[in-house]
Amino acid sequence: MDDSEARRRYDEARLVVQEWTDKQGHERCWYYPELFKRLAGIFEITPTLDPSLPPRQEFEEGCRRYQDEEYAANQQP
Repeated sequence: MDDSEARRRYDEARLVVQEWTDKQGHERCWYYPELFKRLAGIFEITPTLDPSLPPRQEFEEGCRRYQDEEYAANQQP
C-alpha cells in the first residue's frame, strides 16, 4: 500500500469513527456492529469468526453498565 492509499484509508476510517462518536439517543450503544463492519471493509479485514452475542441478561447488563458510565461522565462539571 502506498502513502496515498494509506492516507485515503485513514481519512475514510476517521470519518466512520466521527459518525459513530456523534451518534445520539438509541443509536448510541456499546455494541456497534455496523461501525466494525465498515472499518473492516476499509482495511480489507475478513472476519475469522461469526459474531456471537452473550446471553440476553449479560447483554442487558452490559447496556446498563454503559449507560451508568455515560450518565456519570456527562454529569461531571
